[in-house]
Amino acid sequence: MLKETRYIDEKTGEIKHSNVRHIAAAFDEERGYLFWARKSFTKSFIHVPFPKQMSCREIGRMAILSKQIWSNTNMLGRRIGRGIKPLTTKDIGRAIGVRERQAQRFIEKMVRLGMMARVKVKVGNKTQIQFYLNPIHYFSSNRIPLNLYLIFKKQLDAFLPDWVKREYAVQKGKAVSNEK
Repeated sequence: MLKETRYIDEKTGEIKHSNVRHIAAAFDEERGYLFWARKSFTKSFIHVPFPKQMSCREIGRMAILSKQIWSNTNMLGRRIGRGIKPLTTKDIGRAIGVRERQAQRFIEKMVRLGMMARVKVKVGNKTQIQFYLNPIHYFSSNRIPLNLYLIFKKQLDAFLPDWVKREYAVQKGKAVSNEK
């Protein structure tokens, strides 16, 4: 299918710009129906095993948490009014059905295994803790932004081609020079 977008001058009716792009048909006779194409999702990759140190229960808890990923950020979060609030340890415990102390132990183990990361972020004059899931195991987008790459660099570098790692290094250099 083709999608055409036109920008028309309201006064003259003149088409100022037109853009045509290919989009996937909602139904294809060979491949079937394009299911929930515009909904949020999390995917996992069948060729990436879970760490051997994880129990089936812990894998299940991570699957539950994967449904708490905020949009395409891989951060565990939820909407509060018009904003986004990162999940706290207590929130994570509630989501996986354990008390806060058990949630702390679970989070520590997942961080140690590289399944999750704990990141301190300065927001205004406050510092908040954000938890991210490793995109190698659970991913909510098609693209890995620089911040997510830097959080899980060690794990991602094993899967990324050298030219991609070089591109991220260039991006990181630009970000550092912009901070100065």
